Amino acid sequence: MIRFTICKDVEDEDKIWEIIRDPYKIPNYWKGTRELNIREVSKNIYEGEVRFAFPAKGKVRIEVNDNSRRMTISYLSGPVKGKHEIEIKDKKICSSWNVELSLIFRFREKWTEEHFKSGTIHALERIVSEK
Repeated sequence: MIRFTICKDVEDEDKIWEIIRDPYKIPNYWKGTRELNIREVSKNIYEGEVRFAFPAKGKVRIEVNDNSRRMTISYLSGPVKGKHEIEIKDKKICSSWNVELSLIFRFREKWTEEHFKSGTIHALERIVSEK
């Protein structure tokens, strides 16, 4: 199981929320997501397929909650299952992961967790530095 939270300070919460609330922009910031083929199935709820940077695909459901300023990405099938939440609160953007890897990837779970953490730090830096 991979579980961690990384936060970064932000100055303009409104600007940052406008960036992260758009699920179609996920591949621009989260480089572990090579491609996202989703469609809105109801207001602020998206479903579809994710193609990861490594050669694998999975099913996702993305929920955008404007009131709590939280996006929840649920990985439903594929090599990663669980949730990734991105939220803005108290002048911070936080990314929380709670996912499980499929059996084939578990033997390198510690390395993969460090890789996810590094990718998260870089994604948050890209988001915060967006003009």
